[in-house]
Amino acid sequence: MAALSQLAQRRVGDVTIIALSGRCDEGDLAIRDGIDRLVLDGVVKVVLDLHAIDYLDSTGLGMLAAKYLTLRRQGGDLKLLSVPKQSLQLLTVTKLITVFERFESEEEAVASFSKPSRS
Repeated sequence: MAALSQLAQRRVGDVTIIALSGRCDEGDLAIRDGIDRLVLDGVVKVVLDLHAIDYLDSTGLGMLAAKYLTLRRQGGDLKLLSVPKQSLQLLTVTKLITVFERFESEEEAVASFSKPSRS
């Protein structure tokens, strides 16, 4: 079984939306490498759309937290869109729910980059 079945990327203004589907776990290098390439290109405003994620484990979540730090160090941010219930439970248990900003609508997620950043 593939670690991540699909990663689709598009731009809305200066924000990049990355839609994930499938599994996000220890074998997933696509999202890590994708965000690293964006940072190299100067793109630091990223929204991850997780609505089609079937599975997220602690190593996948750890990788997302590491990419969050990468983007923050470059003056950007990583925000989550449409987090599935199972993934939300993992965010709660790991206390990372207090780190990531989460949104249910893409419009709100994109607009949040225009507001002052929370520290």
